[in-house]
Amino acid sequence: MMSLLRRLWPAALLPFLAGCFVSEESLIEAEAAVLPAEGEIIVCLAPDDPCLTLQRQDDGYLAEAPNPEEEDLLVRFAPLIQAGGRQVFIAEAGLQTEDGIAYTYGLARRLPAPDERGATMQIAALDCEELDDAVLGQFEADGGTIGAGKVTECQPVSLDQLKETLLTAHRAGLATDAWWQAHAEDL
Repeated sequence: MMSLLRRLWPAALLPFLAGCFVSEESLIEAEAAVLPAEGEIIVCLAPDDPCLTLQRQDDGYLAEAPNPEEEDLLVRFAPLIQAGGRQVFIAEAGLQTEDGIAYTYGLARRLPAPDERGATMQIAALDCEELDDAVLGQFEADGGTIGAGKVTECQPVSLDQLKETLLTAHRAGLATDAWWQAHAEDL
């Protein structure tokens, strides 16, 4: 996976994808996708990296590649839970690879107002390695696959399984700014 990730843009997404939830097929079907904003979404990951502008396109958003030889980034959102007075979404990024499209997942929530860099949405990294043994065991019992190597990758079999796993592991933290700050720092 890491050799695949090195070829993906933008470089700012690489830490977001390490130890991640991934899928070879989209888990967010068109009918499950929601549009968290009428217009564009601005996402700022690492402090030194440029922010990404996601333009609404069909049932998701598109971030155009900075170079013509690179592929665009396609993002879809699905609602997860209301927490701390805000809707939390599962974010699915479709990344073009030599073998097709690979999908990776994170969490997102709208900011009440743009931050100092202009971001309108906050992204939280998801790391399989932070799941305890009980959650990982249930994940595998429900058909998910855990790939161990340099990076642990969890491959859920469905959006429902991904939602259940994330809520089991993170429900209490999703309502707190401290949880979001800690997971944004993992980017």
